[in-house]
Amino acid sequence: MVCDWPGNVRQLCNEIQRIVARAEDGTLITPDHLSPELKRISAPISLPADANPFGANSITLSGSHTTLADAMAELECRMIADSLRRHKGNISRAARELGLTRRGLYLKLQRYSLNAASA
Repeated sequence: MVCDWPGNVRQLCNEIQRIVARAEDGTLITPDHLSPELKRISAPISLPADANPFGANSITLSGSHTTLADAMAELECRMIADSLRRHKGNISRAARELGLTRRGLYLKLQRYSLNAASA
């Protein structure tokens, strides 16, 4: 969030997978987990002393998953539900925010047994 993503979507996906794979159960994922290349190019942000720098963007792994695929599915499901909640069930807006097509989002909703209206 601090800088423009310097690479392509595949590089971003690899970065996220690397972070999730190395995180221990119950770990709060923070910018400290970024690769050295991203840490080098990202500029620090100024926040009030009492502000939580991670806020709603922090992710805590539940520990209930046993594989990287399970952790990624959990993260994907949460991100989809959060986006749909923010956009009040609007599929087009949620898909755009998530970088998906409407069809892609509908397929993921079906895969995770989510309902756009109740997410």
